[in-house]
Amino acid sequence: MTICEDSGWKYLITLQQDDIPYLNQEFAALWPLASENSLRFHTGPQNEIQQDYRWVNDITYVDSKDQTHTVGVLECQESTPLADGTSQTTRFKWITNFTLRSQGNQKYQAIDLANHGGRIRWKIENAGFNVQKNGGFNLEHAYTRDPVASKIFYFLLQIAHLLAQLIEKGSLFRQAFPAGVGSAKNLAFRLLEAWRNRPLSATQIQDMLQIRRQIRFAPP
Repeated sequence: MTICEDSGWKYLITLQQDDIPYLNQEFAALWPLASENSLRFHTGPQNEIQQDYRWVNDITYVDSKDQTHTVGVLECQESTPLADGTSQTTRFKWITNFTLRSQGNQKYQAIDLANHGGRIRWKIENAGFNVQKNGGFNLEHAYTRDPVASKIFYFLLQIAHLLAQLIEKGSLFRQAFPAGVGSAKNLAFRLLEAWRNRPLSATQIQDMLQIRRQIRFAPP
């Protein structure tokens, strides 16, 4: 936090329940005195996911190096309905030097900070590294112990993952597979089988090269 503050940076840091007990205790004690700092938001394809936000600003915290910080704590409790009629609740909490509010300046709104800031790390881990580990890219396989070779391998893996995402999100793929193909591993398997069983002739490849094409990015 000191490095961020000295550099003039804003931060949003995950706060686990067992981390920095003082901040968790202060949040629990102070929020009932500022219960107006809360809001409920519904999201999901049919607004079926309920998010309950609450926050406290201006908590004074002295770290282990006797550096004093003024921070806010933001919590999101998300409830997702399950097929059996019950719901699954997940709790997220962050420390921040943003001033938290429910309305006003857009970049300080609690919902935007939580969904477009705090939870991006979860998206990177699950939509990025997790797919690269378990989606057919074999990120965890020890191909080499040479540090340079390992960097080259991961660079190539990132390119492969990027191309796979472009294919999966592309309009031609969606036309061919309206319901999708399941996991990223299934997509890789289908591509491999297509190359094995439906090779293009030299004439077909040449004809394709003569056609001008565009790749356009659009919201999903």
